[in-house]
Formats: sequence, C-alpha cells, structure tokens
Amino acid sequence: MASRTTASPGARTITSLSESDVAAGILPRLRTIVDEAPDAIAIADDSTELTYAELAAQAATTLSVLRRALDSLEPPLTPKGAAEFGSGEVVGMLFGHTTQAVVALLAVLASGHPVLVLDHRTPPARLRQFVERAGMRVLLADKARQPMARELCRPVIVPPRDVRRTSADELWANMPDPTSVAALAFTSGSTGTPKPVANDHRLFVRDAWNSSIASGCYGADDVIAHTLPIAFHAGLTTTVHGLLVGATMRLYDARERGIEPLPGFIAEHACSVMITSPGILRGFIASGPDPDLLTSLTSLTIAGETAYGRDVEAARKILPENCVLRNRYGSSETGLIAEYVIDNAHGELVGQLPVGRGVGRTECTVVDAEGNPAAPGVTGRLEVRAPNLAMGYWGLPEITAESFTQTAEGTCAYRTSDLGRMDAAGNVTIVGRADHSVKIRGYLVDPGEIDAALFALPQVREAVVVGAKHPLDDRNRLIAYVVPRRTGTDADAIRSALRTALPTHMIPEAVVFLTSIPRNDRGKIDRHSLPEPPPPAPVGGVGDVSEWEEIVAHHWAEVLRVERVGLEDDFFALGGDSLTAEAIVTRMIEDLGVSPEVARTATLAEHRTLRAFARSLQGHPGKPRTALVTLRATGSKTPLFCVAGGGGLGIAFQPLTARIDADRPVYALQSPVIESRGLPEISVRQMARRHVAVMRSVQPHGPYNLAGHSFGGIVAVEMAQQLQEAGEQVAHFIVLDSFPPDPKQHPPLEPSLIRGLRMIAAVVWTATRNTSGGIGAYRFWEQSRWLGHCYHGRSWGGKTLVLVADSPQREERSAWDGCLHGQWRKVDVGGDHITMLRQPFVDEVAEHVNTFLASDEVPTETDQSAAGSDDTDQSPQVLR
Repeated sequence: MASRTTASPGARTITSLSESDVAAGILPRLRTIVDEAPDAIAIADDSTELTYAELAAQAATTLSVLRRALDSLEPPLTPKGAAEFGSGEVVGMLFGHTTQAVVALLAVLASGHPVLVLDHRTPPARLRQFVERAGMRVLLADKARQPMARELCRPVIVPPRDVRRTSADELWANMPDPTSVAALAFTSGSTGTPKPVANDHRLFVRDAWNSSIASGCYGADDVIAHTLPIAFHAGLTTTVHGLLVGATMRLYDARERGIEPLPGFIAEHACSVMITSPGILRGFIASGPDPDLLTSLTSLTIAGETAYGRDVEAARKILPENCVLRNRYGSSETGLIAEYVIDNAHGELVGQLPVGRGVGRTECTVVDAEGNPAAPGVTGRLEVRAPNLAMGYWGLPEITAESFTQTAEGTCAYRTSDLGRMDAAGNVTIVGRADHSVKIRGYLVDPGEIDAALFALPQVREAVVVGAKHPLDDRNRLIAYVVPRRTGTDADAIRSALRTALPTHMIPEAVVFLTSIPRNDRGKIDRHSLPEPPPPAPVGGVGDVSEWEEIVAHHWAEVLRVERVGLEDDFFALGGDSLTAEAIVTRMIEDLGVSPEVARTATLAEHRTLRAFARSLQGHPGKPRTALVTLRATGSKTPLFCVAGGGGLGIAFQPLTARIDADRPVYALQSPVIESRGLPEISVRQMARRHVAVMRSVQPHGPYNLAGHSFGGIVAVEMAQQLQEAGEQVAHFIVLDSFPPDPKQHPPLEPSLIRGLRMIAAVVWTATRNTSGGIGAYRFWEQSRWLGHCYHGRSWGGKTLVLVADSPQREERSAWDGCLHGQWRKVDVGGDHITMLRQPFVDEVAEHVNTFLASDEVPTETDQSAAGSDDTDQSPQVLR
C-alpha cells in the first residue's frame, strides 16, 4: 500500500504505517510517530493524558530503571526458552488499565527483553504458574499492585509517575533486533494447559498494518475507545497497534467502571473506533445506551469469541448509519487472521456470523483429515498462511514443530485447532474446535454447532455446551450451560426448541442455568470452571408422581439408558428413536399387560412426554385408528401424509418430521394390523383404500401431499390414483426409495406354491394375534414383496419427486420413467434404504422435501418425462 500522511488530532501530519515498516520492528516506527507528531495525544486514562513525546520520555525513564535492575541479576541470564529464540530475560508487568501500563510496556519493548503482561484479577496461584513457566525474575508494577507483585517475583520495580524528561534518546539507543521476542502471550487454557506463545517485533508491526491500514479500519486521525484489558493479548495488541498508527487511545476500564457509563465516555471524547468482545457488546446493548451518544463512532470491531446475528442487529439499531461493524478472528499465534465487514448496505444477519476472509496477505484454507483443501461447505481444520506469524511456543520445541511450518513460497503456515467451513465466496465460518468434539451415540458432535442453535433461541442470552462422561456409566453426554434472558425459563422448553433445529443425538441431556458464563483471566470461556450438573431430579420433582408414572419411568430409563426421567421429559429429546420406541411398546404389553390396542408406537409419537404417555396407557379409548400415526398435528400449511413400507412403522418418519417446515402437519400411515389385530390386506388397492379413508378422516378434501417409503411408495401412488378418480387433487407426490409400480423392475421372487401358502398363513397368524410394535415385521415385509409383484399400477401424471438412496438396488429404484408421464424430478441422496430416514442423512432428504413442497413447479433444468410423452396423449396407462 502506498505511503500517505494523515492528520492526528491537534498535531501535524504523520506518515502512514506501511508494509515496508514491518522488517524494522516496533521501535523505529514508533520513533517516526514521536518525531512527526510529538504533541499529538497518544494515550489517556481518567486522570492523565500523555502526548507521544511525553509517553516516550516517561518510557525512557522507566527503561533506565529497568536496565539497572536487569544488570544486577545473578546468576547469568539463562531463562527457559531463551536459547531457542535467542532472547533475554522475561520482564513481567502488573498494572491497571492506565497510562502507567502503556509507559511500562513501551519501556520493556525498547529493552529488547520479552514482556509478559499479567492480569491482577487472575488468581495468584495461576499467576505463579505463568511466572515459573516463563522463567521470569523481574516484574514492573504500579503502587496499588506492588504487594501482589512481591508475592510473585523479586525484584519489583515501581516506575516513578509523571516524570517528564526533555529527551527520549535512551529509548532509541540500542533498539532491539526485530527478529527477537517482543512478548509472550499465554493461550487461554480453555482446552488444557496454557502455552506461552512467542511473538517477535515484526509480527506486531505486520498485525498493526493488517488491523488498521490493510483493512481500512482506522488511522492516525482516529480516537480509539480502548475497553480491552492490556493483560488480554487482544488488549496488548490493540495498544501497540494504536501507537504504531499514531492514533489517540482513550483507556476505559469496563471491569472497574461497568458498561453503563461507556456511551457517555464515547461521546465525551468523540471516539471514532470501539474495539470490544461479543460478550461486552451484549452487555453494552442490554444497558440501553442513548444512540445520540454514539454518533462519533465510525467503526465497531468485535473479536475474541463467536458472534451472532441478533447481537449485531441489536447494535446496528443504535449505531450511526455510517458505522461499519467488523467481526474479527485471530489468535495469539497469528495475530489478526480474517474479518467479516458489515456496512449499512448489508442485509439482515441471523445465526452465527462468518469470520470472513483473510486480511492483508493472510490466507485461510479449510483442510480435510488428509490435509487437502476441503470443498465449499465441508467442515475441516483451518490453516493460516501469512508473511509473519508467531515464532512458536516458548520452551516447547516439539509442539512448535507440529504447529508451525515454512512454505515453499517463503511464508509461514500455522494449523489451528479450529474447525471451520468456507462458502463459495471464500468466507469462513468457525463451527468449533477439534479438541471440543465428542462422540454421542456413534456420531461425532461439535458442541459449537449446538452453541449456535442455542444462541438463536430468543430465551437464551449466552450458552456453552460441553461433552462429559455420564456419572453412572462410561457413555458421553452433552450438557448445556445457559444464561437465560428471563427468569422462569424451562429446561424442557430449551430442549424442545432445539429439537426443531438439531438431530436428536445433538440435544443436550442436561441443561444447567447460570447467571453468567465463567471466564478465565483472558476473557475466554473457562470450561474447567463450569459447575457439575445437579443429579437428575426424582420423577415429578415435588412428590406428585403416581405409582404408575414411576413404573413407566423406570422402563423409559432402562431402555434409554438414562439415570432418571422427569414427568415432562420428551422421549425423543432423551435420545429415543424408532427402535427404542418398539422396545418401550413391547415392555408395556409384555411386562405391564397394557392392551396392544393402546400401547403402540403411534401412542408414543402423539404423547411424547412421560406424563402424557403414562396417562394415555391408563385411558380407555374407543377403537383406535391404528393405521394413523400423528407426528405433528399443528400448522397452517397443507399436511403431508407419509406411507410406511411393508412391516414399517409410522414413527420411523419422526426424524424427517422434525426437519419438515414447522408450520406443516405431518401424519404417517402404517398397516392397521402391525400393532393391532385384524385380517391383513390382500392387495395394494385394498391397502390404498383403507389409507385413503383414514387420511380423509383427517383432511376431507385436497389438495393432498403424499409420500411413500419403500413399499409405501407403491401404495401411495395407488392412493393418488384413487383420490384423483374421486375428483380430488394430489398436489405433490414424493417417492422415498421405492421400486416403481411395475413388477418387471422388482427383484424376482422364488416361485413356490408351498412357500407362498406358508407366507400367507404366517401373516394371518401374526395379524390376528396381540402383536406389539415391530413384532412380526419381517412377515409383513415378505407379504409386501408378494403384493408388489401382483400389482400393475397405472402411470401417474402429477408433480413428483423421486429420492433414491445409495443401495445395491439404486438402478431398479430409479426406474420410474415408464411410470410417470407428468412433471417429475429424480435426486440421488446419501444413506442406504433405511438410514436415509435417520441422522445424518435425513437432513438432506428433508431439504429436498421442504423445497419440493414449497414450490409451485419442479425446476425445469432437471425435469424428466416419460418416453414419448409429448402432451398429445396424457391418459394413464396400465403397466404390464
């Protein structure tokens, strides 16, 4: 970028920071600022303002004192980590958020020794770990923190206040090697032991150029509202960046003063730039700031943790129209990596925000497990390449070698622990960390995705999800820690809301409500300090549970492998699926003597909580509609009726229902004798007539939406024909991996009269006895194969979507061209014949179904037509 000059408040022009300044390091660039704008205000706190000349003079005084202390140290300087990076003694700092801290920081940077900035709010025991790990023996501190400093290290140097020298020459004498370590920054430790990262002088200048000039965020004419503690690495870099640009920094200690006075502070000092975290931003918005106090802001930068659209949208309502928001992403190992820019022309933001694209010459790549670039939308590890990165981890050469490499092009590469995905435009979204992933019921779950779903709920202010071992066995479970927006928020309501957005295995087993999320000394979420979840409450919670509910709860707990079950716990939220539903129903019939007419998987689908299910089993209803399973009864859109396959249960469509548009009722149709008693159907047409009658008892007239899985697709197409003959409209017809209604496309049957008679006898015997969910399913499946071979369907002319799974019979299940003469589309989906309706494959199926049901017509570029259908003859044809 070409050099230019900018005006600093109350001073002459300053040569703009440029990429060419990187090689020389921090001190030469700072000397340029002091020489060109000595009287410009550099830094200010509540009681003190320092110009650049005054800052340099006071730093020179502190440097003199520091050098004398370093010279007096015995034995010779051999701190841990010095040899590998060629650096000297580590010098610590323990200050408040004041100008004194900036003076001390500049003095240490000029000394050529690495600086380690400590936070006085961190517990002393943890600070001692940092001191010992860095091998630190000299500590600068202000007077208020001198007692704490003496517990950590000797000697402790308290720099004199307000000493104004006439010359800063000592600051520029013997300027440090730009390739030496400028600062140590301990990682947050949120995922393990904190590691000290070594940053050299060049990285600070590169990072300053990226953060201000390359991104166009701010320059010398800006006033920065500096709210981040200097002990945070983001606060340290903000301080150095502001000095290297020549801006004015107004220090605001949010931890001491609170959030409410901040808007007045911004207005008083005409701050144009605010740099903060999403957590502080949420508090800032919640304080209800007067927008008239924020009119000077032109840039608001957030960084440090995941940001969400609702927080940014709330901020946009109170910020001036010309204020640009930047969601930034970086690390101690890299400096600023990427940013996502939101100006007044940007559309409304929802959900988790992207972190955007690489800034300056930084490149971001998402790689798969083999280290190859991942396709757009695919999750993988994030790799960063840039001209300057951290030197490595202080005293940890093996970990440094694993994490940092040099590329053939001469740049540095760092492999983060962050998981991300990149869209087609190159914007990266961070979805979690590789070291946070946990396996739940065979699925690898990233808790970050659940965090994002929780933040999308209006009743949640903040949340974090972690994986932990169950106290009773060795299985993993998910625990959500939630800060609610209002009192009285219910854990079951949280889980119920999540169920509309997430698969069952990603629903947290426990929800723990907190007043705030614990954070460590770096402001990051401290997972080690999250409280243990309380033991599950007894069933009913207050002693109002009946003996019958207690008995049913015992069976639920055993089948679902949970410690206890509450009265309002949802079977599916606890991890239930079609297989465990069948197990529950079997126990109800065989162990508790419940009538098969009442104990059905359909009952569990309609009465999902323990209380409702237990009460439904005690009732004495009339003859149930055993063919109908109500999966979702509410919604204003046209219902969807799903026909189960041979031997299949309607409850198997529950995962699909959870992902269907929430405003659309969904019902399933199954054989009326699979969970009850009666004579079995003897033909596809008879099955279709029964299903149509049940369906019309719910929805008397069309238009109808029909879907059929496996053999249910054949039954559904016959239902469509019968409805059309009755003068009703079928708006959408969906085939879910079914053979077409053409026996020539079906796998051949073994022709045997004796085998056929045995099959009929077995089906009749099964259908006329008390059968629980799924018992005898194989016999009904075998019957469906025979009925399919006996059925010669007519060609269907309605709008149709054919979804074909990845199975050995894909070709045969795709052969619908001769059976459809209207507008239709075929799509191949993941999963096999059964798992296409289960996680994770059902997500893709649901996406296609939702799109199809919402559309007025199938996309023309993928339309297919039966051979010879040229609109001259659209009459149905019997398939022979």
